[in-house]
Amino acid sequence: MPESLPQPILIVDSDEQSVDHISSGLKANGYLVITAPDGYDGYVRAKKEAPNVIIANDLLPYVSGFKLSKLIKCDDRHADTKIIIMSNTTGSAIDKMFKQSNADKMLEKPFQLKDIMEILEENKKPNDAS
Repeated sequence: MPESLPQPILIVDSDEQSVDHISSGLKANGYLVITAPDGYDGYVRAKKEAPNVIIANDLLPYVSGFKLSKLIKCDDRHADTKIIIMSNTTGSAIDKMFKQSNADKMLEKPFQLKDIMEILEENKKPNDAS
């Protein structure tokens, strides 16, 4: 019996270099990676593909990462989707937008792939040990 299917992760960012870096690291760790270049496409992909985790930049064309998170989290079918917001900005305004978005984690740029991996490990459900 196969161990398990790869966990799908959606990366939403308009910076292709950032997407490539994160994607290659996640794929090397056995994750199935889906990408979207903007918030609107990210929303469409999230609804269609139903990823377990979404990693989105805060500043995106069309729909911000914060708005994307809020739209996903208010849909009961996707309320359990884990959402990580990446941001270059810090401060009380960003903190307030993060709280209002209902996202699960905020990841300050620049970060290392190990930072994402630690968050993903925290979110894994323990398997039933027999």
